[in-house]
Amino acid sequence: MTDKKQYTGRLAPVMRWLDGVTEKHLIRGAGIVLVTGLLSAATAYTNASRIQVPVAGVAGMVQSIAAIAAVVMTLLGWVLSSIIYHIGASVLGGKGSLNRMFTLSGYASIPLLAQQLLGFIYYVVLGQQASASSSAGILATLVDRFTVFNIIGLILVGVAVMLNYGLSGRKAAIVALLPTILSLAFALLTRQFLGGAAATRAQNSGLFAGLRRSG
Repeated sequence: MTDKKQYTGRLAPVMRWLDGVTEKHLIRGAGIVLVTGLLSAATAYTNASRIQVPVAGVAGMVQSIAAIAAVVMTLLGWVLSSIIYHIGASVLGGKGSLNRMFTLSGYASIPLLAQQLLGFIYYVVLGQQASASSSAGILATLVDRFTVFNIIGLILVGVAVMLNYGLSGRKAAIVALLPTILSLAFALLTRQFLGGAAATRAQNSGLFAGLRRSG
């Protein structure tokens, strides 16, 4: 483990904290992610319960699916992101442990845990009646619009990559942004594909309509 006394600058406390996180803390890291997923599931379940489903008996199924999907997506995001960090850092010349990266990325998700906790308080505990209070308005802003949680999480991931793989700050920042970049690229490609498919269907519909009129 790197000597903690050499850390200086504004990120020194964060680096000293994360430097003490090893593979032995993997269960704790996974626990942080799991709690985040459970809070997200509770919020998703509550929000789904407010959806008006015209088919009788389907509402409960929709709520359960929303809750399960929230947990699965949280855990899957943790696993895939950690693997992407490991691959990206290795490509850039870093050497480190994948298990420790799992642990560190779990600890780095603490800001997201705080965000989900605020969402749980606002949507589940306070409910719809909270919209009239000023405190609920602040919580709603933090949950829905304020991205400070994501920014802090990215900073923690960057520091974790630096510590685990011995990369420079610039390379670690690139690695930390890889999952975000890939997800944005996937979203754009999917949108473009779906948009193209919709345009093709519209053209075909117009062609068929013209054929029907000419017939």
